[in-house]
Amino acid sequence: MDEQRRRTLETLVELAEASQPSACWDDRRAESLLRSHASAHELREMGIEEAMIEHLFPERAAGTWAVRVEARFEAAHFLREYRGISEPLHGHSYKIEAELAGAGGGVDSDAIAVDFVSARQKLEVLAKRLDYGCINDVPPFDQINPSAENIAQWFYRELSGAVAPEKAAVTAITVWEGPVNSVTFRPEETR
Repeated sequence: MDEQRRRTLETLVELAEASQPSACWDDRRAESLLRSHASAHELREMGIEEAMIEHLFPERAAGTWAVRVEARFEAAHFLREYRGISEPLHGHSYKIEAELAGAGGGVDSDAIAVDFVSARQKLEVLAKRLDYGCINDVPPFDQINPSAENIAQWFYRELSGAVAPEKAAVTAITVWEGPVNSVTFRPEETR
């Protein structure tokens, strides 16, 4: 967290701590701003007292939420130099499952961890880039093998950038090559 954000949140906490029924509107507004722009996890990291966190987030004082969305696409690919030879071109019915979490693992003031609709739309846009074509023709897979592992990392990087402005983080990507074979990528910080 940058220093300016920390100072802003600390000021809002100070205003909220002074909040009483007879207090001015700004004190209640400070609580509302904290609920909508910070998470219980973030306030804990700042060393804010647990009583204040429970006051601000009473029904959400403990626990985390994982949101899952999925997209499907049909595509062909081949692995270059697979076990010493190039694999023949073949196709799969892919399913991509993305697991996401809101900032700090909590929920916002609307009790939403990550917006399902927005996350699913962003995942579907990425899947459409590979749909009904040869994955080997799509960068970066024109240079690297389009293995399920590399495809999972690509979805992770692309989706992470797409959801970051919404204060969401991708915690895992699972790529299914058909109904029985899958691989899951989890970045180091979420293991």
